[in-house]
Amino acid sequence: MKNGPASYFRPGKSNPVALRRFFIPTDQLAGPDPCLQGDEARHLLKVLRLKIGDEVILFDNSGLEYRSRIRSVSGERVIFEIEERKRMNRESPLQIALGVPLIRSLPFEWILQKGTELGVSSFHPFFSAHSSRNFQKGEQENRINRWERIILEAAKQCRRNTLPELQAMVAFPDLLKSDAGELKILPHQEESGRTMGDLPLEMPHPGPILILIGPEGGFSEEEVGQARGEGFVTVSLGPRVLRSETAALVLISLCQFLWGDMSTAEKGGEDALP
Repeated sequence: MKNGPASYFRPGKSNPVALRRFFIPTDQLAGPDPCLQGDEARHLLKVLRLKIGDEVILFDNSGLEYRSRIRSVSGERVIFEIEERKRMNRESPLQIALGVPLIRSLPFEWILQKGTELGVSSFHPFFSAHSSRNFQKGEQENRINRWERIILEAAKQCRRNTLPELQAMVAFPDLLKSDAGELKILPHQEESGRTMGDLPLEMPHPGPILILIGPEGGFSEEEVGQARGEGFVTVSLGPRVLRSETAALVLISLCQFLWGDMSTAEKGGEDALP
């Protein structure tokens, strides 16, 4: 079995795949004493019980990752010695913006988690005729904080060094006018003339893609008409009715296979930095 990058396997170095990963804000990384505070530091100390001398990987949403060793601990503040930094690109060449309807919490959060693993660039929560949810201000803030945490944990697990963006909640008509995609896709149960396999013939090399997933009650005919009027193409996902979370993963995976990084064996690029 082959090891990973040789520079990560010098004598005395641990396998980086096995090292715990932590997100560190840029301001905590700067300066002579890089330190981790807040939830990530508490998780490192209280849950994982890492100690002085242990190695970890830090990343700061810039595409860089830092092999680091815990140098000291002061209260809930963890100070590191950075031993090596790399620019490790694990991002897909295809930018996918995913419009996610405000459905039940569990499938919605599942879409955020799995979408992050599959390389989604940004998530766009929206209200529609069949997905309207009224959140109190405090509840909305709590949900956004939770969603951001789910995205972060998924990014750590799949070793992404760039976090997907979580956009503000908008109404369906507002999302239709978004410029997030050059190719705009909307799955529709009644579509019979176009499948995902037809799209490369119509657009062999699309730029960013915007996918809108229907809520549990589907899109209304009026909404489908509005989407088509804004340049969305409707596609069939087969004769079976799919749940929102299933349709999301199917479409993301197909887009990554047709235009992204699921049809190549090439791995992300790696550059050692001084």
